[in-house]
Amino acid sequence: MTRTKWMRLGVRDAADILRWVSVQDARELDDFRYRVIRGREFVSFRMVPRYAIQIGTSDIIVIAHVKPGRLQRLDAAVAGFCRSSARWVSTVVTALRPAVVSPLPVRTAELYQFALSRQSSLSRR
Repeated sequence: MTRTKWMRLGVRDAADILRWVSVQDARELDDFRYRVIRGREFVSFRMVPRYAIQIGTSDIIVIAHVKPGRLQRLDAAVAGFCRSSARWVSTVVTALRPAVVSPLPVRTAELYQFALSRQSSLSRR
């Protein structure tokens, strides 16, 4: 039975991931996926190293994430503040907007019910 070895890697820069792989002397790299989730970069890939892994598998699944620096944390905080303040302004504007009053129907003409036409005795036959 083969098992999969998972490895989580935290780096300061996305280029550090490739530097780490080159140090590991990987034989094969597959299934690269790059995602940005809430401003954080995530890279996942399958690596087959040249050395033997002792748990009975031949590959390692690596999930690497870039640790946010000071500038990235500040940028995320400013963006969050802007979103919350925009939401607050939108709520205030909606509350201050006057209620929509439906206009009263204007009567332009009187409608009359006409009497039904009488049918002659010849048309009844």
